Amino acid sequence: MPVLGNIKLKDINTAKITAFFKSLPLGASTCRKVYIVLSSIFTCGVKQGFILKNPCQNAILPRNERKEKPFLNEDQAKQLLKMVGDYSQFNTIIKLLLFTGMRAGECLALRWEDIDFDNNIIRVVHTLTDVGGVKSLTAPKTYNSIRSIKVSDDVKELLRKHRSEKMKEALSLGELYEHPEMVFTSHLGNYIDRSGLNTRFRKFVKDTSFSFLSLHGLRHCNATLLINSGIPIKVVSEHLGHCDIGVTANIYAHVLEESKIKAADAISLKLK
Repeated sequence: MPVLGNIKLKDINTAKITAFFKSLPLGASTCRKVYIVLSSIFTCGVKQGFILKNPCQNAILPRNERKEKPFLNEDQAKQLLKMVGDYSQFNTIIKLLLFTGMRAGECLALRWEDIDFDNNIIRVVHTLTDVGGVKSLTAPKTYNSIRSIKVSDDVKELLRKHRSEKMKEALSLGELYEHPEMVFTSHLGNYIDRSGLNTRFRKFVKDTSFSFLSLHGLRHCNATLLINSGIPIKVVSEHLGHCDIGVTANIYAHVLEESKIKAADAISLKLK
């Protein structure tokens, strides 16, 4: 409001938005959050006919230098699965994140109707958001985040086991069970707190060889394993729900480079 509040809408252009973000004493990720809110306001202005174009489009945001984060390799992923162990809701969530590459919010927003057990498909149509302590299901991060993920028979059986356990919980509480339609809930059927899940995972990996790993790192592991298995980058991008293939290529540039080297070596071996 102090910077843009007294400027007429018609006078706010992309250059002014770029200058505004350049002046903010905030980190790149926080600037991005401000951008999302600001852009939604201008989008509303366009829909109402107050302005013709959203000035946030093509605005240049500050960027942090990307720090290369460690990724789990195939052997490490197998070790983590062993460490996770047998059934519990928490263990099911961790395995599902690793096997599907879903974002945590997408996973916690799954409803039973989103899972097609006959065709081994999970449909991602919501994410779980928390605004002022009030949790709700909202649209995913981007339009491309709405997607269908094909899963293996192992994942299907994992979810079937979990469904059986959740049905027992729901039956024992009857009408007191808040959200029987949800795949993952508290014991009373309430939405699961995402920050609480993150905290529990950090405690789970603390003082282990996976202490560097975050919950979001399971998504990166899934993508890395797909790329190293030779899955086309376009397919990986659609699988992860990225807005475009460039985002995927940028995030996993070093993994792609390693794949190129492997491809070159593979050709040489074949032609010897």
